[in-house]
Amino acid sequence: MINFFRKIRQRLLTENKFSKYLMYAFGEIVLVVIGILIALQINNWNEEQKNKAIEQQLLISLLQEFETNLTILTKTIETNTAIIEGSLEIGKFTGPSLPIISEKEMSQNMVDAFKYVSRYVPNKGTYDEINNSGKLSIISDPSLRKAISEIQSQLELVKNQENSVIKIQNYTHQFFLNNGNFRRHLDIIEDALIDVDPSKFPNNDFIFLENPEFETNLYLFIVMSTNLNTNFYLPLEDQTNLLIKQIRQNID
Repeated sequence: MINFFRKIRQRLLTENKFSKYLMYAFGEIVLVVIGILIALQINNWNEEQKNKAIEQQLLISLLQEFETNLTILTKTIETNTAIIEGSLEIGKFTGPSLPIISEKEMSQNMVDAFKYVSRYVPNKGTYDEINNSGKLSIISDPSLRKAISEIQSQLELVKNQENSVIKIQNYTHQFFLNNGNFRRHLDIIEDALIDVDPSKFPNNDFIFLENPEFETNLYLFIVMSTNLNTNFYLPLEDQTNLLIKQIRQNID
């Protein structure tokens, strides 16, 4: 093809048809430019299709990740709710003169309130890959990009609140550990994780329930745990549901 055009140019020059040669040369330049533009367009189209395929793969993985995290969050809320309920049961017995208390029942309440901590630990493999590798720009929907970016700040707020709740939980639990018999406690509760022989010391009298500092910290813990559910976990749940909906709308 190049030799063909070259022969035409040589023939025009030989026949002294310079004006026609210029017109032909201009036309040839135009054809070359058009060819380059078409090649660039094809290359851009190929790149767009490649990015689209990567975007779809990321969105599918991200959808699966957030659906799993929603299940984890639901279980975390249930755990925190059970902790609050166990703590409220203990609160029924605080005061200057102890009512008759079933040691086994109170020990089980202590388990419900203090055995577990409320900690939301989401899967973040795909999420971190998108944010750390610069792949967030591949996602074409600007509102979805914004939602993906914003959820990180909410996760940090949740984590900070959890740390505060766990701190007061540990401090409150320490009243029992300092004044109670943990071995005897293990012997009478369900799911103690280990088998122990009965302690030779007397029954737990739970005298710390008469301590106003214990009562204050117990109810501070209850309030902070309730706040964790109401103002952190539930908004995060709503935000996650909305993000899942947006991701689904962007999957072909």
